[in-house]
Amino acid sequence: MAADFIGRAALETIANKFSPQIIMGAARFRPDVFTRMKINIETGVQYQSTKTVMLRKGHTTQKKVVGDEVNSTAGILVERKCVTALAWNRYKDNRDNYREFAVVDTDDATKFSYPLSEIAMMACIANYGEDIFDCLWHGDESIDRKDKTNPKWYLHIMDGFITYLNKDVAKGYISSDFHNFVEISAIDNPADKDDTSAYEEFLKFRAGWHQNLKNAAEVLVYCSEETGAAIARAYMNANGGNDKVRYQADDTYKFPEWRNVVVVPESSFGTGDKLIATVPYNFDYCVDTADARNGIHVQEGSDKDALDIFFQPQSVQGVRVVNISPSSFCMSNGSLVPNDLAGDYTKDVFVVTSNDATLGTVTVNSATPDNTVGYAAGTTLTLVATAATGGAFQSWSDGVTTESRTVVTKGQPEGLMAIFKKAETDDDTPSGGDNDTPSEPDNDTPSEDPGEQS
Repeated sequence: MAADFIGRAALETIANKFSPQIIMGAARFRPDVFTRMKINIETGVQYQSTKTVMLRKGHTTQKKVVGDEVNSTAGILVERKCVTALAWNRYKDNRDNYREFAVVDTDDATKFSYPLSEIAMMACIANYGEDIFDCLWHGDESIDRKDKTNPKWYLHIMDGFITYLNKDVAKGYISSDFHNFVEISAIDNPADKDDTSAYEEFLKFRAGWHQNLKNAAEVLVYCSEETGAAIARAYMNANGGNDKVRYQADDTYKFPEWRNVVVVPESSFGTGDKLIATVPYNFDYCVDTADARNGIHVQEGSDKDALDIFFQPQSVQGVRVVNISPSSFCMSNGSLVPNDLAGDYTKDVFVVTSNDATLGTVTVNSATPDNTVGYAAGTTLTLVATAATGGAFQSWSDGVTTESRTVVTKGQPEGLMAIFKKAETDDDTPSGGDNDTPSEPDNDTPSEDPGEQS
């Protein structure tokens, strides 16, 4: 079979195959995190979802005294909302990139596989899923999506769990007065084998929990990977290394003293020393599985090229912390900043360097190179290599030997290195004197070898 474009129908089949991964977003991209952290997944949420939580009022039961009237209140109903956000992307490709052989399934001649197409689609899905997952904890819809000078602009897609909780803090719903917030000191990695301060701060945090939270069947403590490691090391320091933490198969761990407490270090949680204690499945991730508009859509053609192909993933998602009452939840102070988790690269940079700055330097458009800048495809850059005193320009890393040159960017990570060497000096050049020239044999001089004499 000749290589040819596989056709829109085949692309749509592939898109339909992977659409569930788009719809489920972060939950499908990193299901292991949702399992470890016991985050609940709620489906069928189109715009918003509301859960009603009963906060029970304690100490209302009394000894009966005939004639006394008792009218107690069971508690109050609190609504916890998840407001979803619509996310989308468009990935551009071209039919000319899909000239490939269809591979026929020998068991069923009606089935076809298009490996290159699936690889491209899977890359789109991975990129999209990572971007949504990046926002799971630290997403903030208030961020201006157009302000690319903000290094965290990509977190604008939706509010994440931390943003959700920070709003509760701002409203006064989470505070030491409500016994769901505990002030502790900074948690640092132990300085030596005698440093137990990180574990002591954890003890202070647990001591501040409501008794019902302490007595819960299971309490998850979310923390950064660094903080989780610091607490574990400090615990071993406090016990002379004899009583160790109990690590689980999923890299969570428990303390021998409290079998119901599970410490859950997680990179997506961020970097910092904030701690969150919660009962399992108290954190909701909500997605819209009911709307046919969510998934991957395929479009052919554009004003620039009739062979252009566009893949448009689209999904709806949001988060919610269901119960922040002290019997189910507690949070500490401390810092917490997001980790960038997306992609193999994030900018279409053109990195220009020198192999030895003492021998020569380079400029890009007459300026010192800023190798953090991303360039759109088709951008023209002027590169100049300038030798320093004692140095000499040899070539660029691609073999071009002219010091000054122009390049046109391709819209992907690229780079060139200017290669310099030490300049030759008079001391490095052979003098060519008589002492350096081997003497020629004198043919007129009789040989000193006696064997050649007559």
